[in-house]
Amino acid sequence: MSLWIEKYRPNSFDEIIGQKDIVEKLKVMASKKEVQHMILSGPPGVGKTTSAITLAKAIYGDTWNENFIELNASDDRKLSVIQGKVKEFARSKPIDAPFKMILFDEADSLTQEAQQALRRMMEEYSQTCRFIFSVNFQSNLIEAIQSRCAIFRFQPLTKEDVYKFIDRISKGEGLEVTNEAKEALYTISKGDLRSLTNILQSISNVTKKIGKEDVYKGSGLINVQKLKEAVKDAMDGDYKTASEKVESILNEGVSIKEIMNNLFNIIIYDEKIEPKIKAYIIEKLAETDFRLIEGATPIIQLQAFIAFLSTIKK
Repeated sequence: MSLWIEKYRPNSFDEIIGQKDIVEKLKVMASKKEVQHMILSGPPGVGKTTSAITLAKAIYGDTWNENFIELNASDDRKLSVIQGKVKEFARSKPIDAPFKMILFDEADSLTQEAQQALRRMMEEYSQTCRFIFSVNFQSNLIEAIQSRCAIFRFQPLTKEDVYKFIDRISKGEGLEVTNEAKEALYTISKGDLRSLTNILQSISNVTKKIGKEDVYKGSGLINVQKLKEAVKDAMDGDYKTASEKVESILNEGVSIKEIMNNLFNIIIYDEKIEPKIKAYIIEKLAETDFRLIEGATPIIQLQAFIAFLSTIKK
């Protein structure tokens, strides 16, 4: 059985979902074979690594594996790796190409010492190698590296982009995915196509007709819609119904941390709640979170918070 994250990884710029402005710039780089040191910054699963690999394939063709190397900086983060493997690759002559490329995935995990060593290598081997840093947070890279790179900021994928990718997989694998299931996949994955692909492949082993409940069960994550309904019921004054829904979520084995994070997001982005009341609720949520960290009983604290919501009118 092949992994879908590799099977559906784009092989050309035209197959990349979203990031149109960045893709156009990379196309120009590939056509001219003029590449700068780069920082690819943005949330996970939006195409940073894929864009770098696609750029390498467009420039090098059949020799891309010989001229391109990908290192996971969260694993290969020590100074010894930088001074050994990276230096050896960077200083060697490229094969039928003007330069080689090194991609540091999760580069914001690199130690300060490793980053300082890389900064020196970027200067020393600029004639033979280009350095590409893929990061979630650009600020975690030292200023000396940032100033030597062109910065490409990848945006979170839109719902339309995510639906387009779901349809691509559905067509290729013969899946029937309902609109409610697509909405759930979008919500759970937060635009991370890598995570979304793994969830879909896992569910497809059980059923080819995928509904909303299949998505939540298959992902092992919280049913955000049910939690939203619980919050609405509570704020409408229906404590009993809200309480039952929260308890059922807990019984599904969802972590308290995940429930708290989603409660925060639900309340923050609910435009129907007045700002003053929203601030009051967030303060109470923070108090509940503190008590949970201190070791209070989760079910009691969550039920107390739901009871508090039921005493508030929107």
